[in-house]
Amino acid sequence: MSQAKVEEHKEEKLHRKEIVKKQKRNKFIAALVSVAICAAAVVWIGWSLYGKVQSAQKEAEADKQTVVTPIDLSALSDYSGSILDNK
Repeated sequence: MSQAKVEEHKEEKLHRKEIVKKQKRNKFIAALVSVAICAAAVVWIGWSLYGKVQSAQKEAEADKQTVVTPIDLSALSDYSGSILDNK
């Protein structure tokens, strides 16, 4: 091995605990960020679906309201009465 590689190996061996600690910390941070992103995506999807369901329910409620329109059938009954009287 060259002298540079030997020195590098010694340096790595000397600071191995700190290197491993830093690697573990970086893995933990990456996992934490991944979980946060996934949770945000789930919340966003849930919120969107909730909004759509609520608007659909409001539309259904609006459609359920009955509108009563009075109809005057006196002309029809007069006409049918006049037909029956002519026979």
